[in-house]
Amino acid sequence: MPDFLSELTQRARRCPVACALKILLLLLFMSALNIAIFFKNAMSIYAFIGFMAVIGYVAIVAISTDINCRLKLNKEN
Repeated sequence: MPDFLSELTQRARRCPVACALKILLLLLFMSALNIAIFFKNAMSIYAFIGFMAVIGYVAIVAISTDINCRLKLNKEN
């Protein structure tokens, strides 16, 4: 387990934006599940669809940032 944590901290130091976006994506996804399960009637369907669109946008940005970070690390190619 300590090897995994040290690898994670090295990755966060090399590409903090990608790491922050992944954490943000995880938090947004957990909140969407919470809303879908416990607060079905409290939020309108249009607001929930908009929230899901924001989650999709953050996911796309997180994936593209992760790919860019990997390209920066592999300078040999």
